[in-house]
Amino acid sequence: MSKLVGFIFSIVIFAGCSMKEVSQPIVKYTIDDKEKVSKVIKKSDKILKIVRFKAPKYMHNSNIWYERSTYETNSYLYSEWNEDFISLIERNIANTIFDSALFKSSFTKYSKSKSDFLLEGEIIEAVQKIDKNLLAVVSFKIRLYLIKPDDGKLIGLKEFSYTKNCKTIDAKGAIMAYNEIIKNLNKDVIAWLKILVTKN
Repeated sequence: MSKLVGFIFSIVIFAGCSMKEVSQPIVKYTIDDKEKVSKVIKKSDKILKIVRFKAPKYMHNSNIWYERSTYETNSYLYSEWNEDFISLIERNIANTIFDSALFKSSFTKYSKSKSDFLLEGEIIEAVQKIDKNLLAVVSFKIRLYLIKPDDGKLIGLKEFSYTKNCKTIDAKGAIMAYNEIIKNLNKDVIAWLKILVTKN
């Protein structure tokens, strides 16, 4: 009887340890946007509205995606963004534009105010790519469209494409690469918009 009790006790302890491993806490990440762009010297009198960005279906969540050389695509099990990835990128660009003071006012899709320009976005790619030599890069590509809302005229279109090496082949390595990419993206978006607003 004592052997049976001991056996059952061992199973319970083992099961408890297994459950602890399965219930490993998820580490949540966000984009580091502490490095702000410089404010423009001459503010435009125009108002900008940023509408919901589009993206492939696999990005409509908080997963951090990677792709191996065998074309296997998956997401990290115990790491994720702290919110929907599309919203994260959209909010980052909106904050960058607001902080730059390029426009008289800028706001997101939730406002019913009228605007002089609409900024639409389409995320084409956002993935950590791991090659057969176990080297990794983050590849990020986004297209932005500046539109006149009254007649739908396309004022400008630009594709921003970046590739950044990862120091480690894991979620943290991907996040560090994304942060470097976003810093470049923020500067490039403001420079592009500044030219378009000046001409229009």
